[in-house]
Amino acid sequence: MKNKKVIVSIAIVLVFIGILMCFITKIDVTKYTISNEKIPEEFNGFKIVQLSDFHSQGYRDTTEKLISKVKDINPDIIVMTGDMVSWDMEDIEEVKILIKSLVEVYPIYYIDGNHEHLAEISRPGRYVAFNEFMQELGVTTIKNDYVEIYKGNKSINLYGINLPLDGATGLYVNRFQLEENYVEKTLSEADKEKFNILLAHTPTFIKQYSQWGADLVLSGHMHGGIVRIPFTNIGLLSPGRTIFPRYAAGKFKVNDTTMIVNRGIGTSSFKLRVFNNSEIAVITLKSN
Repeated sequence: MKNKKVIVSIAIVLVFIGILMCFITKIDVTKYTISNEKIPEEFNGFKIVQLSDFHSQGYRDTTEKLISKVKDINPDIIVMTGDMVSWDMEDIEEVKILIKSLVEVYPIYYIDGNHEHLAEISRPGRYVAFNEFMQELGVTTIKNDYVEIYKGNKSINLYGINLPLDGATGLYVNRFQLEENYVEKTLSEADKEKFNILLAHTPTFIKQYSQWGADLVLSGHMHGGIVRIPFTNIGLLSPGRTIFPRYAAGKFKVNDTTMIVNRGIGTSSFKLRVFNNSEIAVITLKSN
């Protein structure tokens, strides 16, 4: 009986803390170091900031705080790995402020997430206007293509891929629906001699990314599991309406591929983050 009371008390405390967490606007800075023999010496210490899932407005007026933190980090480049806007493309002034403030200082590389993909289908005018806004500012958008990033006369490859949506739900297809060898058929062949970074909004298809030849994958989409279990790396929910998503957040290794899944900044349909601060990921490259 005594143990039962203790468990109930702990549960009540956690619920209370969880409610308070909904109103906290802390932004975590999570740092990763990626070592690989294919990283040229010229890129030793090269710093990448990853932002994801801003969903047009961020989370509880954190835009200026986010900009300040990124400038304190002072990266070499910024990558935005999808869902920086929501599908309806409404109330996007905050994300425009974010992008304009940062691209004035740092190169930005942007890929679509499922929300941008839906916007392209259902709000084509707004989608085109937003992309034109970014192009005028000098943001590089990557869609099923790649760019070479140079330091001196050495370079690494930065790829971006769009994944197909399920027409019935508007969500990503699942791993059983995805065409076999979809990544190989969509992207050009990976140069095995060079360090290849793949920006892919959803982490679900990590096995295909690895098979294609990605050395490093940067993803988001999962919002950290929306509600995270305290003191663990476990998230409860996913935007794909599944529970306990395998790749909710953090660093994963599949074969020779490292994947980092960003918890994101904003919220989507659930409008909720519990035990789940917004996140900036900082990836520092290290040559062996």
